[in-house]
Amino acid sequence: KMGCHGSPTCEINFDNAEGLLIGKPNKGMSHMFTFINTSRLGTAMQGVALSETSWQNSLWYAKDRVSMRSLSGTKEPAKVADPIIVHPSVRKMLLTQKAISEGGRCMLYECAVLQDKMNEAKLAGDESKEKAIDDRMGFLTPILKGFLTELGVEVASLGIQVYGGHGYIKSNKQEQVLRDMRIASVWEGTTQIQALDLLGRKIMLQKLQPINAHCQEIYNFCYATLTTGEGQRVKWHAMKLLFKTMQWHFATYRIAAGAASNKDVIGMASVEYLMYAGYVCMAHHWLKQEIAAEKGLKDGGLLTPEFYQAKISTSHFYFENLLPRTDALYTQMMSSPESVMKLKAEHFSFDHAL
Repeated sequence: KMGCHGSPTCEINFDNAEGLLIGKPNKGMSHMFTFINTSRLGTAMQGVALSETSWQNSLWYAKDRVSMRSLSGTKEPAKVADPIIVHPSVRKMLLTQKAISEGGRCMLYECAVLQDKMNEAKLAGDESKEKAIDDRMGFLTPILKGFLTELGVEVASLGIQVYGGHGYIKSNKQEQVLRDMRIASVWEGTTQIQALDLLGRKIMLQKLQPINAHCQEIYNFCYATLTTGEGQRVKWHAMKLLFKTMQWHFATYRIAAGAASNKDVIGMASVEYLMYAGYVCMAHHWLKQEIAAEKGLKDGGLLTPEFYQAKISTSHFYFENLLPRTDALYTQMMSSPESVMKLKAEHFSFDHAL
C-alpha cells in the first residue's frame, strides 16, 4: 500500500468461501453502522492526529531553517539569513496547520462528551435521551470523518511544502505523514460517501430535523455572545458565524427544494455541503476557544497570558483566512447539475477509454 506500512492490513479474496450469519437476517446494514460509525470517528481522530504531527514537524523546521531576509527588514542579523517562519507565506501555512489541528481536536472532544452522556443515559435506562444523543452523534459523524480527513491531507501536504525539497526525504519523516494520511479520506467510506450520508440519509430522509436543531444551537450561542459583554472582535466573529450558519441553513432548504424534482441536486451539492458544514462547525469551536481565552486573560486563568493570546490570534486567523472558503463552497453547492451531468460518458475522451 501507499503508506500504512505498519498497518496489519491485506487484500483478502473470498472465492468459494463459506460465510456465517452475524446478527439478524436482512439487518446487516443497521448492524454494520453500529460499529462503522465508531470507526469513522476513529478515522476523524487519525486526521487530527496526523495534522498535529505535520504541524509539529513544520514548526520545528520553520524555526530552524534560514532563507532570505524578511521583506519588512532583517529579523536576525547575526545569522546569514532569517528563519523562514518570518515570511508571511510560511506563516500562513503554519497557522493553517495550527488552526485545523486545534479546531479539529475540539470537534472530536464534543463527540467524546456526547458519547459519555449517551453511556450515562443508557446506564440510567433513559432510552429517549440515549436515542436523542445517538441521533446527534449520527449527524456529526460524517462531518467529522469527511471534513477532518480532507483537511488532514491538506495539512500533511502543507507540511511537505514548508520543508520544501527536504519534505521528500524519508529521514525527515514528513513524507510518511502524507502517505499515511492520504488513506484516511478513503477508508471507512470515502468523503463522497460521507457527504451523501450526511445530506441524503441524515438530513433529507429525516425531513431536515437534524440541521434545524444544530443550526438553532449555533443561533442561540451567537445571540448570547452578541448580547453579553464580550469584546468587539469576539462579537464580530459571532456575527460572521451567525451569517454563515444562516447561509448553511438556507442552502439546505434550497437543495431540498431542487431535489424534489431532480435527485442529482443532492449528489451535486453533497461534498461541498459537507465541507461547508465542517468549516462552520470548526468556527463554532474556535469562537468558544476565543471566548474562553479572553476570560482567561481577564480573570487570570491557569495558563500563561501568552497561551491565551495565541488562542485568540489563531481564532482571528481562522475567521479571516479559513472560514471565507465557504464562499466558494456555497457557489458550488448552488450550481446547476447540468454543468456536471450533461456531458455524455463517451464524450469524456476521444483517444482513450473508448
